[in-house]
Amino acid sequence: MQKVTDSAARARRLLERENAPLPPACERLLAAELARVLGAYFELSAPPQVAIERGKTLRITVRAQAERAKPFGVLG
Repeated sequence: MQKVTDSAARARRLLERENAPLPPACERLLAAELARVLGAYFELSAPPQVAIERGKTLRITVRAQAERAKPFGVLG
């Protein structure tokens, strides 16, 4: 679960540094990072899509499609 937390922190820093909505290169980087993280848990059938809208706050929408969740064994 630490990887997910680290990825979220990196994404937050990216958004804070840039005046979002992000430039296309940053959106591609964010989508690639999300694909890596989600790919650890799901068998993705397409790359994730990221949309960022600016209002009073940022609205970040992530859409991803997966064939199935990856097996994790027995959870305690």
